[in-house]
Amino acid sequence: MSTPAADALKVEGLSIAFGGVKAIQDLSFEVRAGTVHAIIGPNGAGKTTLINLVTGIYRPTAGRIALFGRDVGGMPPEKLARLGLSRTFQNLQVCMNMSAVDNVMIGAHMSLGTGLLRGMFRPPALRRVDAECRARAHALMDFVGVGADAKAQASQLSYGALKRLEIARALATSPRLLLMDEPAAGLNHTETAQIEVLIRRIAENGTTVVLVEHDMKLVMGVSDRILALHYGRRLALGGTAEVRNDPEVIAAYLGAEA
Repeated sequence: MSTPAADALKVEGLSIAFGGVKAIQDLSFEVRAGTVHAIIGPNGAGKTTLINLVTGIYRPTAGRIALFGRDVGGMPPEKLARLGLSRTFQNLQVCMNMSAVDNVMIGAHMSLGTGLLRGMFRPPALRRVDAECRARAHALMDFVGVGADAKAQASQLSYGALKRLEIARALATSPRLLLMDEPAAGLNHTETAQIEVLIRRIAENGTTVVLVEHDMKLVMGVSDRILALHYGRRLALGGTAEVRNDPEVIAAYLGAEA
């Protein structure tokens, strides 16, 4: 087995502006492979903008983004997915008119190896690939805790189950790095605790997790390192105790929550 790169993600001097507003300003940080790395900050700090830059939705005006040692700045999302990057969204991106298991299968579409000609002339092989994909989707639904809902329409699932379903779909791409945007948003205490356990299990299985989250109990309980943002700039970076006790972080964010 090859030794993983020290940094799953490395950002250097990253900046982006929308009109005259500097959303991210000269930001640099690293995410170590195999860890859970949280990004925190008050509303408007630039957290989701940063995620959109890393996932190729936005193009930076300056700076460098490296994924497992490869420069990927400005690379489109579909190419980043092939390199092992996947994400979940703050607002659910679930096909409500499809079954839960079919939603997860969508995430594995890149690995199906199917196309029009193959579909026309190799139906046995296509059926075999589809069966393998479906079995993997069921296994992932079991992993995230919604296996019993596999045959149900997505519209019939609770909000908490839909959150975990979206995580299963993201995992269907076999990511090396998973970006999670507010996975606990809108969840009750029990559902948030389930998400915390799930994040730990994902990391234990070898996937690096970058987590954007407002729930400080979840962040402090699950993170190896934390990046605190304030108006698009790096306010603090370090372990949970270091960031939690940083006076600037307390003044800008944690103190307001307390």
